[in-house]
Amino acid sequence: MPNRALARLPAPAAGTEGPMDTQAVKGGGYRTLVDDSPLSGLQWAVFVLCFLIMFLDGLDTVLIGFLAPYIGAEWQLPKGALTPAFTAGVVGLMIAGCAAGILADRIGRRPLLLAAVAVFGLANLATAWCGSLEALVALRFVTGLGLGAAMPCAVTLVSEYAPARRRALVITSMYCGYTLGGAAVGWLTPIVTQQHGWRAMFVVGAVLPLALLPWLFWRLPESIGFLAERRRDRGAVAALLSRIAGRQVEPPALPDRPAVEANPLAIFLSPAYRLRTGLLWLANGAGLLMTFTLINWLPSFLTFKGVPAATASLSGASLQAGGAAGALLIGWLMDRFGSRKVVVGTYLGAAIAALLWIAVLDRGSAVLLLMGFAAGVLVMGGQTGFQVLATSVYPVAARATGLSWMQSVGRLGGILGIQLAGMGVASDVDPVTLLQALALPALVAAIAAGSLHVGFRPAPPEAAAVKGG
Repeated sequence: MPNRALARLPAPAAGTEGPMDTQAVKGGGYRTLVDDSPLSGLQWAVFVLCFLIMFLDGLDTVLIGFLAPYIGAEWQLPKGALTPAFTAGVVGLMIAGCAAGILADRIGRRPLLLAAVAVFGLANLATAWCGSLEALVALRFVTGLGLGAAMPCAVTLVSEYAPARRRALVITSMYCGYTLGGAAVGWLTPIVTQQHGWRAMFVVGAVLPLALLPWLFWRLPESIGFLAERRRDRGAVAALLSRIAGRQVEPPALPDRPAVEANPLAIFLSPAYRLRTGLLWLANGAGLLMTFTLINWLPSFLTFKGVPAATASLSGASLQAGGAAGALLIGWLMDRFGSRKVVVGTYLGAAIAALLWIAVLDRGSAVLLLMGFAAGVLVMGGQTGFQVLATSVYPVAARATGLSWMQSVGRLGGILGIQLAGMGVASDVDPVTLLQALALPALVAAIAAGSLHVGFRPAPPEAAAVKGG
C-alpha cells in the first residue's frame, strides 16, 4: 500500500466516528451550505433520478428469480438447473462493483452511472432473444456488470447531495426504488407472461432504462463532493451551490489537505479503517446471503411446496414491497435512535421471521403475502439501513470505492446463499428448512453490525444524521 498517500490523510480527530467530509465544514464551505439550505430543485432531481435508477436496478436484479419457474418449464430444465444463471448475475455485480468504485472516485459518479444504465438495458434486450441456458448465463453476467456499477455510484451521489439532518431518510427512501422495482416484477410477471411469455419481461427490463438515459444525460449533475475534493473545480462547485441556495454563491474555499490524492484502496484497508472495513464486509455479506436467497429462490421454494405459481410470484412481490416500506420506516427510526441500534434490531427480527416460515405455508395465500411482506421489512429493510450506516464510515476520497468494495465482497455471501439453496433443492431438502436456515446469517449480521463500535469514535459533524448509537 502506498504509505505516502496515506500520510496525506489525517486520522480521524478525537471525538469523531469517521472522517470529516471537508475541513470547510467549520469555515462555511460547500458542505455547510448543502447541509443548511432547504432542499432545492437540483437536489430533488438528483434524488428522483437516482431513485429511478435504483428502481430499474431492483427490477433487473430480481427478474431472473421471478421468471425462473417459467423458463424452467418452457426449456424443460431439472430443479436447480438455473443456479448458474442466478450466480452469473451476482458475479457480474461483484466484479463491476470493485472496478466501478475505483473508477467513480477517479473519473466521477455521473459518467459511470450513464454507462452502467446503458449496459444493463442493452443486456436485457439481448436476453429477450436468447435461446439456450449458456446464452442466458452469459447475458446475466453482462447484466450484472451494469447493475453492479450503478448502485454504488447512485448511493454515493445521493449521499453527497443530501443534507446531514436528513441523510438517513433520504438514502433509505432512494433504496425504496430498488425494492419497489423488485415488487413491480412480481406484480407484472403473471400478467405479462400469460399474455406474451417470459421474454416480454426482459423487453420491459430493457426499454425502461434505455428510455431513462436521455433524462439522465440532461438532468443528472456530477457529485458536488467529487468536484470539490477530486477535481478541485471551484467554479463548478459555486455553480451547483448557487442552484442549491437559490442565489449567487461565491466560489467556496476547498479543503486544504490533499486527501483526494490518496489511493482509496490504501485508505479503507489502512490500520485506521481496517477493523470497521472487515465488520462492514461481514455484516453486508451475511445480509446479502439472506437477501439474494430470498429474491432469487422464494418463488421457486413456494412452487416446490405446491403453492400456485401466480401466488408464489405475488409473495415475492410482497417481499419487495415490504422492503420498500421497511426502508422508509428504518430510515425514519435511524434519524431518531441511531443506525446501529435499528439495524441490529431488524436483523434479529429477520432471524425470528426465518423460523416462522413453517407456520404459514399451509395458511392460505393471504398469510403468505403477509409473511413475504414482513420478511421484506426485516431482511431487505435492515439491509437498506446498513447501507446508510456504511456511508458515514469513509472519507470522500474513498467513499465510492469503500462502498462498492463492501457491496462487491458482500455479494460473495449472496453467491454462497444462491449456491447453497441450489444444492439443497437438487438434494430434495425441504424448502422450509432452507428458509429457516436463514436465521443463522441474520444472527451473524446482527453481531457484526452491533460490533461496529469497536475501535470507532463518535460520529463526525457530516455523519451526525446517521447516528452510530
